[in-house]
Amino acid sequence: MPGNPKVHRDVALLNELDEEMIFLMFEEGKSISEICIGMGVSKRALDRWIDENDHGAKITRARTLAADKYACELVTIADSVDDANQGKPGYQIKTRQWLAERWDRKTYGVEKGNQINVSIQGLRMEALRHVEVVEQLSTDQMPKLSTE
Repeated sequence: MPGNPKVHRDVALLNELDEEMIFLMFEEGKSISEICIGMGVSKRALDRWIDENDHGAKITRARTLAADKYACELVTIADSVDDANQGKPGYQIKTRQWLAERWDRKTYGVEKGNQINVSIQGLRMEALRHVEVVEQLSTDQMPKLSTE
């Protein structure tokens, strides 16, 4: 088999392991690096294993569950801020607003419209140039059009 022998060995190891154990690591919110180090495989091997076995959708689902877990932890952390802290309501509002924006972008998400940059200095210079041209035209000795 051409290619990197270590990657082939790592992919073979991943094929021998219980898939659910690997998906559980993603579901727990572990990073790719943490998963690879924990299983003793390379990132390239893990990526190849995911692609070869069409596990992309399962990984995405596991990450969605991890995100839901973290979101719930965010609310718990925001609610556990010391009541003496005057910023507690702000933490709670920002956390819930962030979650609402992520979970229901259509209703609570922030619209990202086109950004328009207007330079007042640029507009001013353009107007001054226009005035100069008009003044030159009006002061030049140009024959006037006859209305006769």
